[in-house]
Amino acid sequence: MRSDVQSIISRRDPGRWSRPLTHRPKADLPFNTLQVPTGVSLLFDATVYIDHLKGQLPRSIVNLMASRTILHGAPALAEIAVTIGALDPADRRTHATLFPIVEMLARVNPSRIITPSYEMWLEAAVMTGILSRTQGIPKQERRKFLNDALLFLQAADSGSVLVSRNSRDLDLLLQLKPQASVLLYDKS
Repeated sequence: MRSDVQSIISRRDPGRWSRPLTHRPKADLPFNTLQVPTGVSLLFDATVYIDHLKGQLPRSIVNLMASRTILHGAPALAEIAVTIGALDPADRRTHATLFPIVEMLARVNPSRIITPSYEMWLEAAVMTGILSRTQGIPKQERRKFLNDALLFLQAADSGSVLVSRNSRDLDLLLQLKPQASVLLYDKS
């Protein structure tokens, strides 16, 4: 295990990152669906599931989804599933809110779910720590950022493109690992 940790530290080198990263203009970020290579699978951030359930996914993303293999990252599914336990069962609105979430999770093909390895968890944690320190991310937001880093690394490891509306956080992760593939979008 020592060599895995040392390898991750040498790849991410926390000492290399001492100043805050600057958020780049949207024009410099990967928002163009036409730049996604043909045949590459897609991995969804939780924002995609949420926007799909609300009917707020842009047509360009929906069209891309129809022509690609879709992978599902366990961290994104967990972010969605937490709602099942968090909503008050006594509230009369809960059933109507939960029904589409449960239906969506039930339709996910288990053979398309990918889970992060131990090494990915470590690397995502180191990246989250670097960005927490340099960007001043509050403690209460670090867990969400860790999930974003996990999905980001899962996409890179699986050779897929991470699709997300979270341009702010993914801009920072792309600055740490620019060779990763990401497709960003805004709500329609």
